[in-house]
Amino acid sequence: MNSPLAWPVTFKNNIIYVLDETELPLEEKYIEVKTLDEALRVLGQMKTRAFGQVLLFFYTCAISNKIDEIAQEFLKTRPTFDFFLLSRILKEVFEKTNDIKSAVDILLDNFEKKRRNRVKKLASILPDYSKILTICNVSGELVYLYEALRDIGKKVAFYVSETRPYLQGSRLTFWELNRNNIPVKLICDNQSAIIMEKKLVNCIITGSDRSTIKGDIINKIGTYPLAVLANYYNIPFYSLVQYPSDIDVNEIVIEERPKEEIFMFINSSHIYAHLDAIYMSFDITPSELITGRIDMEGNLR
Repeated sequence: MNSPLAWPVTFKNNIIYVLDETELPLEEKYIEVKTLDEALRVLGQMKTRAFGQVLLFFYTCAISNKIDEIAQEFLKTRPTFDFFLLSRILKEVFEKTNDIKSAVDILLDNFEKKRRNRVKKLASILPDYSKILTICNVSGELVYLYEALRDIGKKVAFYVSETRPYLQGSRLTFWELNRNNIPVKLICDNQSAIIMEKKLVNCIITGSDRSTIKGDIINKIGTYPLAVLANYYNIPFYSLVQYPSDIDVNEIVIEERPKEEIFMFINSSHIYAHLDAIYMSFDITPSELITGRIDMEGNLR
């Protein structure tokens, strides 16, 4: 099994190749990135997200070892994500190797091993027949999770919410699961409550762009209402997190995307030029609504 989304950004001969996720599922097209400005452009245009933005950051640092400067520029473009945490992790390895490209290779190889290990941990605690509702996309890890569940003899079926307005659930998550012949059904975002009420799912799994030591997570908008509903219907809610930080969620800047993106279903820009909308692209789920968080070390919190 494989998914381009498991490793959506690659690096060869000092050129970064970014899978254009806005073109999926109709076309698998890659964008060449050679400079920081080009990296920021594809980041800002949502050409890659989730694990892709992590890879893009590290590979941009491999082109130029101005790690802190790159982290600052990435943060300006995507303020919700903790790029300074990534910069600290990279600098620790860089100090030992004294070669930025080697440091990136070592770090990413370690990341991939940890991603696979944490889904094994998650698989071990899920039901024997896991009926999973998810939102957005966790960059290939749901395929890894399916393999981990299958390896220990557990059955699994996925329900994927469409994830407005970019429809990452429809275009990315549903696509990558379906192309691997994994049982999956697509649902509208506003069907989540009835799906839970009818007991069609028995666990919720999401990613997390950031998390706090206290246990709160910041993830794609729509994650918080899923947690509220899961709590109401007494359904376990799990999140795959990165490296929890000691920060008050009130200090985290929630990225607000351009209002035009909500009107993506309209082809002509002049039609929505005078229309108004609110698009906070992330939300915060408090710790009390989360059953468990599995971090990069495979720890269940």
